[in-house]
Amino acid sequence: MRTPALPADALAALPGLAAFGRTATRLHPRPGTVTAQDSHVGGPLRWPADEPWPLCEHPHMVNEEVPLPQELLDRLAAAQRGRTQHNIITDEEAVLHEELATLVGPGFAGWGSMGGPTMGFRYVPRPHANPMLAVAQLRAANVPDLPTPGGADLLQVLWCPFEHAQDDEGVWGPTMRLVWRREADVTGPLATAPDSAVGDDGYVPAPCRLHPEQIVEYPYPQELPEPLQDQAKNWPGDYVTMFMAPGWKVGGYAKWQLTDLRPTPCRVCAGPTRLLLVIDSGESNATARWRPVEEAGADPGTLGYDADEPTGVVVGRWGALRVFVCPTCPGAPFRLDQQ
Repeated sequence: MRTPALPADALAALPGLAAFGRTATRLHPRPGTVTAQDSHVGGPLRWPADEPWPLCEHPHMVNEEVPLPQELLDRLAAAQRGRTQHNIITDEEAVLHEELATLVGPGFAGWGSMGGPTMGFRYVPRPHANPMLAVAQLRAANVPDLPTPGGADLLQVLWCPFEHAQDDEGVWGPTMRLVWRREADVTGPLATAPDSAVGDDGYVPAPCRLHPEQIVEYPYPQELPEPLQDQAKNWPGDYVTMFMAPGWKVGGYAKWQLTDLRPTPCRVCAGPTRLLLVIDSGESNATARWRPVEEAGADPGTLGYDADEPTGVVVGRWGALRVFVCPTCPGAPFRLDQQ
């Protein structure tokens, strides 16, 4: 698949930006039949038969419903009617929100109705050793920007498809495992992976073939030198939409639109890490800038799939999970960030 070319005048309007261009490989996952020999999303892994399948032993979070007294809900409704501005809660509402949170208990996640009575929601940890789920398999032969630490030419990505409170990363979502290996070393591949219990269907990717495409993208404005930062802010258009690729990708730059730029230092050497992989809920951000030429203007009914959400994966509130690795410490634990 091919991304539309960057408009010729875009870089000309930002003198000096071209020097910061970095390649990334857009993976372009699209539903299709895959095998353990392919690069893919959501398919079988080329896994050694004599190697134990990884388990997640981190307590996963389960959503529980808690009945709420009608008297409390009536008081809350009355307080809401007392607003002078529809989008600003009253002091009485704030107190009632705290009362609701106390009633629902630790892990409080709000309240609402799923077609029945209004209930309180909380996430509680449940210990359970769960076989991890295959998310992606990437071959260096297919993905130009994939690192090859120690001569590895295959990256396998797995996660536990439940919510987890990962306090050390500030990330709420699936626990993840990265496995680097040399394809030539896998001589007796596993026939079938064990079944994984699933807590969130948005963490179960549909089998997708990849259509890798190497592109050039540019840093998030806060990563640029100050003079270029100012130029990016004053650029007549949406800088991030124009210069930074959305969707599943390997390499390139990370966006920081929710938190602003924050460090992701290596856990071993404390040096800077680099973006390895982005697992995104959407592929084009609904803009023509990043929609593949082959799908531009196509009727979704003729494609047979949702071109912007082909994998079915939903991270957070339709965000992206980003994986960072240290280029000088191949064995160091990776870092996660969600935006």
